[in-house]
Amino acid sequence: MLSRIWMNTKEFVKNIFMNNFLYKLLSLGIAIMIWLVIINVADPVTTRNFSGLEVSIINQSAITSINQVYEVIEGQTVDFTVRGKTSVIKGLSISDFSASADLSKLSPVYAADIVVKCDKTDNIEIDTKNRMLLVKLEDVASKNMQVTVETVGEAAEGYYVDDFEIKPNIITVSGGESKIELVDYINVEVDVSGAKRRFSTNAALVAYDENGNALDSSHYTFLYNGDVISTVDVVVSIYNTKDIPVNISVEGTPEDGYVYNDEYEYTPEIITIGGPSKRIANIDSVEIPVDITDAVEQYETNPLITNYLPDGVKLVSSEDNISVRIQLEAVNNIQVEIEASDITIKNAPENMNVTFPDNDIIILELEGTDEQIRGFNSRNVGAYIDLSDVSEGTSYVPVRYENVSDEYIRTDPYMIQIDVSSADATSEPTSETDAEPAPELQSTPADES
Repeated sequence: MLSRIWMNTKEFVKNIFMNNFLYKLLSLGIAIMIWLVIINVADPVTTRNFSGLEVSIINQSAITSINQVYEVIEGQTVDFTVRGKTSVIKGLSISDFSASADLSKLSPVYAADIVVKCDKTDNIEIDTKNRMLLVKLEDVASKNMQVTVETVGEAAEGYYVDDFEIKPNIITVSGGESKIELVDYINVEVDVSGAKRRFSTNAALVAYDENGNALDSSHYTFLYNGDVISTVDVVVSIYNTKDIPVNISVEGTPEDGYVYNDEYEYTPEIITIGGPSKRIANIDSVEIPVDITDAVEQYETNPLITNYLPDGVKLVSSEDNISVRIQLEAVNNIQVEIEASDITIKNAPENMNVTFPDNDIIILELEGTDEQIRGFNSRNVGAYIDLSDVSEGTSYVPVRYENVSDEYIRTDPYMIQIDVSSADATSEPTSETDAEPAPELQSTPADES
């Protein structure tokens, strides 16, 4: 019974595979083709472009070992195309790729292949279209330079930045010859915003050209005692400030023909100084002398303020000089003719007759500026004689001037002859003698009463 069942089953299976074999084989092929079409329609092959992938440069020692440096001319980044299944491609980002160029494999034209790899999958094709890294080589040069400091911001109100201590303050800058030629100075920036006391900070080194433009730091190496550095330590001193007035003192005598009449102007009138609080506490002003010796007309000068500040005190104001303008006036001369009749007698002796020649003409020479001497004449100079010390008889007394300052008078005092006699005298003088100038020994100036 069992054997019969086995035989029937065997015959049935044989008939399935052997009958119409070619049709069955064709059906299988069609099925496989349909399956492949379905698979490709559901997850087709696609391409995707990526751009701006940074190229890593390896084996740089191949260049530095021959005492040269390189500069990338082309190929710092690379664009590429990726081909693969959609399911794979859509899950990729540019961070899944890396690019490199090997400087030990430079061609004679200083080019190296750029190789792009995917760190996430190998089931893709990457096409860089044979992008190359191009470099320029040149010999290494270096020079020693002092580090300078530039502040950013402002210290707190009432404070200022006094000085800097830089460690190290002399460094070596190295790079390609053409790049080193561009370096004019090395500078660091320090932010002092709101600072009230001494502080230290770490500041980045930057190379600048002669026009004050920052140079690309990637082209330079900063060295100190053979070690590569990128920063220096900076200690910043912060001190107090104080506003004080400027006082001008005029000294000396101008050139002949000019006079100084206390007329001047200057700026600034207030300056800001700085220093330790104990040092500036007792400084209330700064005195700046101005010498006008042999000066003429409008005299201008610009004295340096720091020359007149005490040791340890610094000028914080932006102005380094005081601009001073002193007005000097030209001196003129005039002559005033005074008649004897215009002379007033003061302190005449009582019960005495006083006579003097009434036909004398006195020449008064005045010297001064137009404003000082303009308008004087014989009637307003206030000519007078003082007889306080005169006794009876003939005397010579100086003519003085009530309205004219002695500093404007350039003539010696005129000595006029005075005759004093008793009012009880029985005879009158028959005539008046002409007045004569005083003898030479009497020509010295007389004191005013």
